[in-house]
Amino acid sequence: MPKIKEHLFVTEMEGSGDSLKYIVDEKSLLLDLKVLIKEYYAVTFSENEDGLQLAFGNGQKFSISIKEIKP
Repeated sequence: MPKIKEHLFVTEMEGSGDSLKYIVDEKSLLLDLKVLIKEYYAVTFSENEDGLQLAFGNGQKFSISIKEIKP
């Protein structure tokens, strides 16, 4: 994943009338989660093609990946 300096919480609206749908892609959702995690944890992030890697100061490491499940 290329590094993005700024990310806005933006969704695209699709449809008309009463049937509005909010569309978000996997990358945007992952970046939104990164912003939220930073609010609650002191963690170092790194990004790769599989998703986000999180490393805590105590040595714990985690990997977060997002995959859309389509019907």
